[in-house]
Amino acid sequence: MQTPVYMGIDIGTSKIKACLFDHEGRLVKQVIEDSVIMKSDDGHLELDAMNLFDTLIALVRIASRGYESDIASISFSVTSPTVMFLDDELTPLLPAILYLDNRSTEIVSRYVEKIGGKDEYFRRTGNNPSSSTCSAALIEWVRENEPKVWEKVHKFAYLNSYLAAKFTGNLFADPTVASYSGMVDIRKPKDWDDSLLEAFGIDRDLLPPIITPYESVGTLTPEMALITGLNSNVAVAVGSADTAASSFGLGITKQGDVFESLGTSGVFTICLDEPVFDKAFMNRSHVIPGLWLAHGAMSTTGAAINWLINDVFTELTCVEEIEQAGWTSIPGANGVVFLPYLSGERSPVFDSNTCGVFFGLGLKTRKADLVRAVYESSAYGMYQLYNIAKERWNIDPESVKCVGGASSSELALSIRADLFGIPFNTVEAPNSSAFGAAMLGAIASGHHTLESVPTCSNLMHEVVPVEINESQYRCNYEIYRELYPALDKLMHKDRLCMKMAVQ
Repeated sequence: MQTPVYMGIDIGTSKIKACLFDHEGRLVKQVIEDSVIMKSDDGHLELDAMNLFDTLIALVRIASRGYESDIASISFSVTSPTVMFLDDELTPLLPAILYLDNRSTEIVSRYVEKIGGKDEYFRRTGNNPSSSTCSAALIEWVRENEPKVWEKVHKFAYLNSYLAAKFTGNLFADPTVASYSGMVDIRKPKDWDDSLLEAFGIDRDLLPPIITPYESVGTLTPEMALITGLNSNVAVAVGSADTAASSFGLGITKQGDVFESLGTSGVFTICLDEPVFDKAFMNRSHVIPGLWLAHGAMSTTGAAINWLINDVFTELTCVEEIEQAGWTSIPGANGVVFLPYLSGERSPVFDSNTCGVFFGLGLKTRKADLVRAVYESSAYGMYQLYNIAKERWNIDPESVKCVGGASSSELALSIRADLFGIPFNTVEAPNSSAFGAAMLGAIASGHHTLESVPTCSNLMHEVVPVEINESQYRCNYEIYRELYPALDKLMHKDRLCMKMAVQ
Protein backbone atom coordinates (compact mmCIF):
# COMPACT_ATOMS: atom_id res chain seq x y z
CA MET A 1 0.00 0.00 0.00
CA GLN A 2 1.44 3.36 -1.02
CA THR A 3 -1.17 6.00 -0.12
CA PRO A 4 -4.20 4.62 1.73
CA VAL A 5 -7.71 5.22 0.42
CA TYR A 6 -10.90 4.61 2.35
CA MET A 7 -14.21 3.29 1.04
CA GLY A 8 -17.48 4.72 2.29
CA ILE A 9 -20.65 2.85 1.36
CA ASP A 10 -23.92 4.76 1.60
CA ILE A 11 -27.23 2.89 1.38
CA GLY A 12 -30.19 5.23 0.90
CA THR A 13 -33.79 4.74 -0.09
CA SER A 14 -33.08 5.85 -3.66
CA LYS A 15 -29.35 5.31 -4.25
CA ILE A 16 -26.49 2.99 -3.29
CA LYS A 17 -23.05 4.61 -3.41
CA ALA A 18 -19.54 3.21 -3.11
CA CYS A 19 -17.04 6.05 -2.82
CA LEU A 20 -13.27 6.18 -2.37
CA PHE A 21 -11.58 9.04 -0.53
CA ASP A 22 -7.88 9.70 -0.06
CA HIS A 23 -6.07 10.47 3.19
CA GLU A 24 -6.88 14.19 2.90
CA GLY A 25 -10.56 13.48 2.32
CA ARG A 26 -10.64 14.15 -1.42
CA LEU A 27 -13.06 12.11 -3.51
CA VAL A 28 -11.07 9.67 -5.65
CA LYS A 29 -13.85 7.66 -7.26
CA GLN A 30 -17.55 6.99 -6.89
CA VAL A 31 -19.99 4.46 -8.28
CA ILE A 32 -23.75 4.91 -7.90
CA GLU A 33 -26.68 2.57 -8.51
CA ASP A 34 -30.41 2.95 -7.89
CA SER A 35 -31.97 1.20 -4.93
CA VAL A 36 -35.60 0.14 -5.09
CA ILE A 37 -38.14 0.29 -2.28
CA MET A 38 -40.55 -2.63 -2.33
CA LYS A 39 -44.13 -1.58 -1.56
CA SER A 40 -46.60 -4.31 -0.71
CA ASP A 41 -50.38 -4.14 -0.98
CA ASP A 42 -50.68 -3.91 2.78
CA GLY A 43 -48.40 -0.87 2.96
CA HIS A 44 -45.13 -2.51 3.95
CA LEU A 45 -42.01 -0.63 2.81
CA GLU A 46 -38.90 -2.78 2.45
CA LEU A 47 -35.57 -3.35 0.73
CA ASP A 48 -34.58 -6.67 -0.79
CA ALA A 49 -31.46 -7.22 1.30
CA MET A 50 -30.10 -10.11 -0.75
CA ASN A 51 -30.43 -8.20 -4.02
CA LEU A 52 -29.02 -5.09 -2.36
CA PHE A 53 -25.95 -7.01 -1.22
CA ASP A 54 -25.34 -8.42 -4.69
CA THR A 55 -25.60 -4.91 -6.14
CA LEU A 56 -23.24 -3.62 -3.48
CA ILE A 57 -20.59 -6.22 -4.25
CA ALA A 58 -20.70 -5.22 -7.92
CA LEU A 59 -20.26 -1.56 -6.93
CA VAL A 60 -17.36 -2.37 -4.61
CA ARG A 61 -15.58 -4.25 -7.38
CA ILE A 62 -16.05 -1.38 -9.84
CA ALA A 63 -15.11 1.33 -7.33
CA SER A 64 -11.97 -0.50 -6.19
CA ARG A 65 -10.69 -1.25 -9.69
CA GLY A 66 -7.14 0.10 -9.86
CA TYR A 67 -7.03 0.71 -6.09
CA GLU A 68 -7.29 -2.86 -4.81
CA SER A 69 -4.01 -2.74 -2.90
CA ASP A 70 -4.58 0.80 -1.59
CA ILE A 71 -7.94 0.37 0.14
CA ALA A 72 -7.34 0.37 3.89
CA SER A 73 -10.91 0.28 5.19
CA ILE A 74 -14.61 -0.04 4.45
CA SER A 75 -17.41 1.50 6.48
CA PHE A 76 -21.14 2.07 6.09
CA SER A 77 -23.74 4.80 6.19
CA VAL A 78 -27.34 3.58 6.06
CA THR A 79 -30.87 4.89 5.95
CA SER A 80 -32.05 4.43 9.49
CA PRO A 81 -33.46 2.54 11.15
CA THR A 82 -33.62 -0.33 8.66
CA VAL A 83 -34.42 -3.51 10.55
CA MET A 84 -33.39 -7.09 9.71
CA PHE A 85 -33.97 -10.59 11.07
CA LEU A 86 -31.17 -13.10 10.50
CA ASP A 87 -30.82 -16.87 10.87
CA ASP A 88 -27.85 -18.64 12.46
CA GLU A 89 -25.83 -18.19 9.26
CA LEU A 90 -26.63 -14.45 9.27
CA THR A 91 -28.89 -14.85 6.24
CA PRO A 92 -31.93 -12.53 6.05
CA LEU A 93 -35.22 -14.24 6.81
CA LEU A 94 -37.30 -11.26 5.69
CA PRO A 95 -36.71 -8.19 3.54
CA ALA A 96 -35.11 -5.26 5.35
CA ILE A 97 -37.87 -3.14 6.92
CA LEU A 98 -37.52 0.61 6.36
CA TYR A 99 -38.14 3.42 8.82
CA LEU A 100 -41.09 4.54 6.66
CA ASP A 101 -42.93 1.27 7.36
CA ASN A 102 -45.79 1.63 9.85
CA ARG A 103 -46.81 -2.00 10.35
CA SER A 104 -45.85 -1.94 14.04
CA THR A 105 -47.86 1.17 15.00
CA GLU A 106 -50.42 -0.67 17.13
CA ILE A 107 -47.72 -2.66 18.89
CA VAL A 108 -45.83 0.54 19.68
CA SER A 109 -48.98 1.84 21.38
CA ARG A 110 -49.26 -1.36 23.44
CA TYR A 111 -45.63 -1.16 24.49
CA VAL A 112 -45.96 2.47 25.47
CA GLU A 113 -48.93 1.74 27.71
CA LYS A 114 -47.04 -1.17 29.22
CA ILE A 115 -44.21 1.05 30.43
CA GLY A 116 -46.43 3.91 31.61
CA GLY A 117 -47.28 6.10 28.64
CA LYS A 118 -45.62 8.37 26.11
CA ASP A 119 -43.94 10.63 28.65
CA GLU A 120 -42.40 7.65 30.42
CA TYR A 121 -41.18 6.22 27.12
CA PHE A 122 -39.50 9.54 26.32
CA ARG A 123 -37.97 9.71 29.79
CA ARG A 124 -36.51 6.22 29.54
CA THR A 125 -35.37 6.21 25.92
CA GLY A 126 -34.84 9.88 24.98
CA ASN A 127 -37.31 9.64 22.09
CA ASN A 128 -41.00 9.80 21.34
CA PRO A 129 -42.66 6.46 20.65
CA SER A 130 -43.22 5.77 16.95
CA SER A 131 -42.67 3.03 14.41
CA SER A 132 -39.33 4.60 13.48
CA THR A 133 -38.07 5.05 17.06
CA CYS A 134 -39.15 1.69 18.49
CA SER A 135 -37.59 -1.22 16.60
CA ALA A 136 -38.53 -3.39 19.57
CA ALA A 137 -42.10 -3.30 18.27
CA LEU A 138 -40.99 -4.89 14.99
CA ILE A 139 -39.51 -7.78 16.96
CA GLU A 140 -42.91 -8.32 18.50
CA TRP A 141 -44.61 -7.89 15.11
CA VAL A 142 -42.54 -10.73 13.63
CA ARG A 143 -43.15 -12.85 16.72
CA GLU A 144 -46.92 -12.39 16.36
CA ASN A 145 -47.36 -12.33 12.59
CA GLU A 146 -44.55 -14.49 11.20
CA PRO A 147 -44.34 -17.42 13.64
CA LYS A 148 -42.55 -19.72 11.18
CA VAL A 149 -39.96 -17.03 10.51
CA TRP A 150 -39.65 -16.31 14.22
CA GLU A 151 -38.69 -19.92 14.90
CA LYS A 152 -35.61 -19.41 12.72
CA VAL A 153 -34.59 -15.96 13.98
CA HIS A 154 -31.13 -16.08 15.50
CA LYS A 155 -30.29 -12.38 15.55
CA PHE A 156 -32.04 -9.04 15.23
CA ALA A 157 -29.88 -6.52 13.36
CA TYR A 158 -29.79 -3.26 11.48
CA LEU A 159 -28.72 -2.85 7.86
CA ASN A 160 -25.19 -1.66 8.61
CA SER A 161 -24.81 -4.47 11.18
CA TYR A 162 -25.75 -7.00 8.50
CA LEU A 163 -23.43 -5.52 5.87
CA ALA A 164 -20.44 -5.40 8.21
CA ALA A 165 -21.17 -8.99 9.23
CA LYS A 166 -21.27 -10.09 5.60
CA PHE A 167 -17.82 -8.62 5.09
CA THR A 168 -16.24 -9.86 8.35
CA GLY A 169 -18.43 -12.57 9.87
CA ASN A 170 -18.83 -10.44 13.02
CA LEU A 171 -22.19 -8.91 13.96
CA PHE A 172 -22.31 -5.61 15.86
CA ALA A 173 -24.72 -2.70 16.20
CA ASP A 174 -23.76 0.95 16.51
CA PRO A 175 -25.19 3.49 18.98
CA THR A 176 -26.49 5.97 16.39
CA VAL A 177 -28.91 3.42 14.92
CA ALA A 178 -29.60 1.65 18.23
CA SER A 179 -30.76 5.02 19.56
CA TYR A 180 -34.02 4.39 17.68
CA SER A 181 -34.55 0.88 18.99
CA GLY A 182 -36.61 1.59 22.08
CA MET A 183 -34.15 -0.74 23.80
CA VAL A 184 -31.47 1.84 24.67
CA ASP A 185 -31.42 4.85 26.96
CA ILE A 186 -29.50 7.16 24.63
CA ARG A 187 -28.03 9.03 27.56
CA LYS A 188 -26.10 5.76 28.06
CA PRO A 189 -25.79 4.60 24.45
CA LYS A 190 -23.07 1.96 24.73
CA ASP A 191 -25.33 -0.93 25.76
CA TRP A 192 -28.86 -2.25 25.64
CA ASP A 193 -31.03 -1.31 28.61
CA ASP A 194 -32.00 -4.43 30.58
CA SER A 195 -35.11 -2.83 32.09
CA LEU A 196 -36.44 -1.98 28.62
CA LEU A 197 -35.61 -5.45 27.32
CA GLU A 198 -37.52 -6.96 30.24
CA ALA A 199 -40.49 -4.67 29.65
CA PHE A 200 -40.65 -5.70 26.01
CA GLY A 201 -39.93 -9.37 26.62
CA ILE A 202 -36.76 -9.39 24.49
CA ASP A 203 -33.86 -11.73 25.17
CA ARG A 204 -30.50 -9.92 25.19
CA ASP A 205 -28.98 -12.85 23.27
CA LEU A 206 -31.12 -11.84 20.29
CA LEU A 207 -29.23 -8.54 20.01
CA PRO A 208 -25.70 -7.86 18.74
CA PRO A 209 -23.22 -6.02 20.98
CA ILE A 210 -23.07 -2.24 20.50
CA ILE A 211 -19.73 -0.91 19.29
CA THR A 212 -18.46 2.62 18.58
CA PRO A 213 -19.01 3.42 14.86
CA TYR A 214 -15.29 3.90 14.17
CA GLU A 215 -14.05 0.75 15.91
CA SER A 216 -12.92 -2.09 13.68
CA VAL A 217 -15.30 -5.06 13.77
CA GLY A 218 -12.74 -7.17 11.93
CA THR A 219 -11.13 -7.62 8.54
CA LEU A 220 -12.44 -9.20 5.35
CA THR A 221 -13.13 -12.90 5.46
CA PRO A 222 -11.14 -14.94 2.91
CA GLU A 223 -14.37 -15.42 0.93
CA MET A 224 -15.10 -11.69 0.82
CA ALA A 225 -11.52 -10.88 -0.09
CA LEU A 226 -11.84 -13.27 -3.02
CA ILE A 227 -15.25 -11.93 -4.10
CA THR A 228 -14.24 -8.26 -3.92
CA GLY A 229 -10.65 -8.63 -5.09
CA LEU A 230 -9.42 -6.71 -2.02
CA ASN A 231 -6.73 -7.58 0.49
CA SER A 232 -7.91 -9.61 3.45
CA ASN A 233 -6.40 -7.09 5.89
CA VAL A 234 -8.91 -4.35 4.96
CA ALA A 235 -10.42 -3.04 8.21
CA VAL A 236 -14.22 -2.85 8.43
CA ALA A 237 -16.19 -0.52 10.69
CA VAL A 238 -19.92 -0.90 11.29
CA GLY A 239 -20.38 2.81 10.55
CA SER A 240 -23.55 4.64 11.44
CA ALA A 241 -26.90 6.07 10.43
CA ASP A 242 -26.63 8.26 7.34
CA THR A 243 -27.41 11.59 8.99
CA ALA A 244 -24.99 10.84 11.82
CA ALA A 245 -22.31 10.04 9.24
CA SER A 246 -23.04 13.31 7.45
CA SER A 247 -22.80 15.17 10.77
CA PHE A 248 -19.38 13.67 11.39
CA GLY A 249 -18.18 14.35 7.85
CA LEU A 250 -19.35 17.97 7.97
CA GLY A 251 -17.60 18.65 11.27
CA ILE A 252 -20.84 19.07 13.24
CA THR A 253 -19.06 18.41 16.52
CA LYS A 254 -19.90 21.16 19.01
CA GLN A 255 -22.94 22.53 20.79
CA GLY A 256 -25.20 24.49 18.44
CA ASP A 257 -23.66 23.33 15.16
CA VAL A 258 -26.45 22.77 12.60
CA PHE A 259 -27.05 21.50 9.09
CA GLU A 260 -29.92 20.37 6.90
CA SER A 261 -30.06 17.21 4.82
CA LEU A 262 -32.38 17.45 1.82
CA GLY A 263 -33.16 13.98 0.48
CA THR A 264 -36.17 11.66 0.42
CA SER A 265 -36.59 12.84 3.99
CA GLY A 266 -35.71 16.30 5.25
CA VAL A 267 -33.65 16.49 8.42
CA PHE A 268 -32.59 19.55 10.42
CA THR A 269 -29.79 18.50 12.76
CA ILE A 270 -28.40 20.16 15.89
CA CYS A 271 -25.33 18.99 17.82
CA LEU A 272 -25.67 18.83 21.63
CA ASP A 273 -22.99 18.44 24.27
CA GLU A 274 -25.50 17.41 26.94
CA PRO A 275 -28.31 14.81 26.64
CA VAL A 276 -31.04 17.42 27.07
CA PHE A 277 -33.71 16.58 24.52
CA ASP A 278 -36.95 17.94 23.11
CA LYS A 279 -39.97 15.89 22.13
CA ALA A 280 -40.24 17.61 18.73
CA PHE A 281 -37.00 15.91 17.67
CA MET A 282 -35.63 12.45 17.07
CA ASN A 283 -32.63 12.20 19.35
CA ARG A 284 -29.60 9.95 19.12
CA SER A 285 -26.04 9.42 20.17
CA HIS A 286 -23.48 11.08 17.89
CA VAL A 287 -20.71 8.91 16.44
CA ILE A 288 -18.42 10.75 18.88
CA PRO A 289 -18.90 9.63 22.49
CA GLY A 290 -20.15 12.42 24.75
CA LEU A 291 -22.06 14.20 22.01
CA TRP A 292 -25.66 13.84 20.83
CA LEU A 293 -27.66 14.80 17.77
CA ALA A 294 -31.20 16.17 17.70
CA HIS A 295 -32.83 15.54 14.33
CA GLY A 296 -35.91 17.34 13.19
CA ALA A 297 -36.77 14.54 10.76
CA MET A 298 -39.65 14.96 8.31
CA SER A 299 -40.38 11.74 6.47
CA THR A 300 -41.45 12.70 2.94
CA THR A 301 -40.35 16.26 2.11
CA GLY A 302 -38.25 15.05 -0.81
CA ALA A 303 -40.51 12.11 -1.56
CA ALA A 304 -43.32 14.64 -2.10
CA ILE A 305 -41.46 16.02 -5.14
CA ASN A 306 -41.14 12.50 -6.56
CA TRP A 307 -44.85 11.98 -5.83
CA LEU A 308 -45.65 15.01 -7.99
CA ILE A 309 -43.55 13.63 -10.84
CA ASN A 310 -44.67 10.00 -10.64
CA ASP A 311 -48.33 10.29 -9.68
CA VAL A 312 -49.71 13.81 -10.03
CA PHE A 313 -48.14 15.82 -12.85
CA THR A 314 -46.81 12.94 -14.90
CA GLU A 315 -46.34 15.17 -17.93
CA LEU A 316 -43.47 16.78 -15.97
CA THR A 317 -40.95 14.02 -16.35
CA CYS A 318 -38.04 15.09 -14.14
CA VAL A 319 -37.05 17.21 -11.15
CA GLU A 320 -35.77 20.00 -13.41
CA GLU A 321 -39.18 20.37 -15.09
CA ILE A 322 -41.00 20.29 -11.75
CA GLU A 323 -38.71 22.96 -10.32
CA GLN A 324 -39.09 25.15 -13.38
CA ALA A 325 -42.86 24.95 -12.91
CA GLY A 326 -42.43 26.02 -9.30
CA TRP A 327 -40.45 29.08 -10.35
CA THR A 328 -43.38 30.30 -12.48
CA SER A 329 -45.52 30.74 -9.38
CA ILE A 330 -44.80 33.48 -6.84
CA PRO A 331 -43.49 33.40 -3.26
CA GLY A 332 -46.37 32.16 -1.15
CA ALA A 333 -47.72 30.00 -4.01
CA ASN A 334 -50.72 32.32 -4.50
CA GLY A 335 -52.02 31.39 -1.06
CA VAL A 336 -51.73 27.60 -1.36
CA VAL A 337 -50.16 25.83 1.62
CA PHE A 338 -49.24 22.14 1.57
CA LEU A 339 -48.86 19.87 4.60
CA PRO A 340 -46.30 17.24 3.47
CA TYR A 341 -47.34 14.39 5.76
CA LEU A 342 -47.62 11.74 3.03
CA SER A 343 -46.59 8.72 5.10
CA GLY A 344 -47.54 9.83 8.57
CA GLU A 345 -44.95 12.13 10.09
CA ARG A 346 -42.09 12.10 12.50
CA SER A 347 -40.95 15.55 13.68
CA PRO A 348 -42.55 17.46 15.22
CA VAL A 349 -45.92 15.65 15.52
CA PHE A 350 -44.91 11.95 15.64
CA ASP A 351 -48.19 10.74 14.21
CA SER A 352 -48.26 7.73 11.90
CA ASN A 353 -51.93 8.32 11.02
CA THR A 354 -51.70 11.90 9.83
CA CYS A 355 -51.94 12.75 6.13
CA GLY A 356 -51.06 15.36 3.52
CA VAL A 357 -53.24 18.39 2.81
CA PHE A 358 -53.46 21.14 0.19
CA PHE A 359 -55.04 24.24 1.78
CA GLY A 360 -56.13 27.46 0.05
CA LEU A 361 -57.22 26.09 -3.32
CA GLY A 362 -59.33 28.30 -5.56
CA LEU A 363 -60.44 28.66 -9.16
CA LYS A 364 -57.33 30.69 -9.87
CA THR A 365 -54.99 28.05 -8.45
CA ARG A 366 -52.61 26.77 -11.12
CA LYS A 367 -50.39 23.72 -11.42
CA ALA A 368 -47.37 25.91 -10.72
CA ASP A 369 -48.90 27.03 -7.40
CA LEU A 370 -49.34 23.44 -6.27
CA VAL A 371 -45.77 22.62 -7.21
CA ARG A 372 -44.39 25.65 -5.43
CA ALA A 373 -46.54 24.93 -2.38
CA VAL A 374 -44.89 21.49 -2.11
CA TYR A 375 -41.43 23.09 -2.28
CA GLU A 376 -42.41 25.71 0.30
CA SER A 377 -43.88 23.12 2.66
CA SER A 378 -40.52 21.53 3.40
CA ALA A 379 -39.09 24.97 4.22
CA TYR A 380 -42.01 25.69 6.56
CA GLY A 381 -41.48 22.36 8.28
CA MET A 382 -37.77 23.02 8.75
CA TYR A 383 -38.46 26.56 9.99
CA GLN A 384 -40.91 25.20 12.55
CA LEU A 385 -38.23 22.85 13.86
CA TYR A 386 -35.59 25.59 13.78
CA ASN A 387 -37.76 27.81 15.98
CA ILE A 388 -38.32 25.02 18.48
CA ALA A 389 -34.57 24.36 18.60
CA LYS A 390 -33.81 28.06 18.98
CA GLU A 391 -36.04 28.28 22.03
CA ARG A 392 -34.90 24.96 23.53
CA TRP A 393 -31.13 25.17 23.02
CA ASN A 394 -30.56 28.85 22.27
CA ILE A 395 -29.01 28.14 18.88
CA ASP A 396 -28.25 31.12 16.66
CA PRO A 397 -26.44 30.01 13.48
CA GLU A 398 -25.11 32.62 11.09
CA SER A 399 -25.95 30.31 8.17
CA VAL A 400 -27.10 26.75 7.50
CA LYS A 401 -25.05 24.12 5.66
CA CYS A 402 -27.03 21.89 3.29
CA VAL A 403 -26.29 18.47 1.87
CA GLY A 404 -28.23 15.84 -0.04
CA GLY A 405 -29.63 15.58 -3.54
CA ALA A 406 -32.08 18.47 -3.21
CA SER A 407 -29.39 20.83 -1.86
CA SER A 408 -28.65 21.60 -5.52
CA SER A 409 -32.16 23.04 -5.88
CA GLU A 410 -31.95 26.83 -6.18
CA LEU A 411 -35.69 27.06 -5.53
CA ALA A 412 -35.54 25.02 -2.32
CA LEU A 413 -32.60 27.00 -0.93
CA SER A 414 -33.97 30.42 -1.91
CA ILE A 415 -37.27 29.71 -0.11
CA ARG A 416 -35.36 28.69 3.00
CA ALA A 417 -33.02 31.68 2.97
CA ASP A 418 -35.92 34.11 2.56
CA LEU A 419 -37.98 32.44 5.29
CA PHE A 420 -35.19 31.97 7.85
CA GLY A 421 -33.57 35.32 7.08
CA ILE A 422 -30.06 33.82 6.95
CA PRO A 423 -27.91 32.37 4.13
CA PHE A 424 -28.16 28.72 3.13
CA ASN A 425 -24.97 27.12 1.81
CA THR A 426 -24.48 24.03 -0.31
CA VAL A 427 -21.40 22.21 0.95
CA GLU A 428 -18.94 20.82 -1.59
CA ALA A 429 -19.77 17.31 -0.44
CA PRO A 430 -22.38 15.63 -2.63
CA ASN A 431 -21.59 12.37 -0.83
CA SER A 432 -21.38 13.63 2.75
CA SER A 433 -22.80 10.42 4.24
CA ALA A 434 -20.37 8.25 2.29
CA PHE A 435 -17.55 10.63 3.22
CA GLY A 436 -18.41 10.46 6.91
CA ALA A 437 -18.58 6.66 6.71
CA ALA A 438 -15.22 6.51 4.94
CA MET A 439 -13.59 8.64 7.63
CA LEU A 440 -15.03 6.35 10.33
CA GLY A 441 -13.32 3.51 8.48
CA ALA A 442 -10.10 5.51 8.27
CA ILE A 443 -10.06 5.69 12.07
CA ALA A 444 -10.84 1.97 12.31
CA SER A 445 -7.84 1.23 10.09
CA GLY A 446 -5.51 3.20 12.38
CA HIS A 447 -4.55 5.70 9.68
CA HIS A 448 -6.52 8.54 11.28
CA THR A 449 -7.73 9.58 14.73
CA LEU A 450 -10.76 11.60 15.79
CA GLU A 451 -8.46 14.61 15.99
CA SER A 452 -6.72 14.16 12.63
CA VAL A 453 -9.61 13.08 10.40
CA PRO A 454 -10.50 15.67 7.72
CA THR A 455 -13.95 17.22 7.34
CA CYS A 456 -15.75 18.54 4.27
CA SER A 457 -16.35 22.22 4.90
CA ASN A 458 -15.83 23.89 1.53
CA LEU A 459 -18.88 25.92 0.56
CA MET A 460 -19.90 25.41 -3.06
CA HIS A 461 -22.84 27.81 -3.35
CA GLU A 462 -24.53 30.35 -1.10
CA VAL A 463 -28.10 31.64 -1.36
CA VAL A 464 -28.77 34.85 0.59
CA PRO A 465 -32.16 36.12 1.79
CA VAL A 466 -34.34 38.41 -0.29
CA GLU A 467 -36.04 40.46 2.40
CA ILE A 468 -39.07 41.43 0.31
CA ASN A 469 -40.26 37.79 0.25
CA GLU A 470 -40.04 37.22 4.00
CA SER A 471 -43.44 38.62 4.97
CA GLN A 472 -45.36 36.46 2.48
CA TYR A 473 -43.54 33.32 3.58
CA ARG A 474 -44.05 34.12 7.25
CA CYS A 475 -47.78 34.63 6.63
CA ASN A 476 -48.08 31.23 4.94
CA TYR A 477 -45.93 29.68 7.63
CA GLU A 478 -48.42 30.70 10.32
CA ILE A 479 -51.16 28.91 8.34
CA TYR A 480 -48.90 25.87 7.90
CA ARG A 481 -48.18 25.77 11.64
CA GLU A 482 -51.91 25.73 12.47
CA LEU A 483 -53.02 23.14 9.90
CA TYR A 484 -52.11 19.98 11.80
CA PRO A 485 -53.61 21.07 15.15
CA ALA A 486 -56.78 22.20 13.35
CA LEU A 487 -57.17 18.95 11.37
CA ASP A 488 -55.81 16.46 13.89
CA LYS A 489 -59.19 15.06 14.92
CA LEU A 490 -60.39 14.69 11.34
CA MET A 491 -57.20 12.87 10.41
CA HIS A 492 -57.86 10.28 13.10
CA LYS A 493 -61.48 9.54 12.28
CA ASP A 494 -62.24 6.15 10.77
CA ARG A 495 -61.07 6.54 7.18
CA LEU A 496 -62.35 3.12 6.05
CA CYS A 497 -64.23 4.74 3.17
CA MET A 498 -60.98 6.26 1.93
CA LYS A 499 -59.23 2.88 2.10
CA MET A 500 -62.07 1.21 0.20
CA ALA A 501 -61.92 3.90 -2.48
CA VAL A 502 -58.18 3.32 -2.91
CA GLN A 503 -58.75 -0.42 -3.29
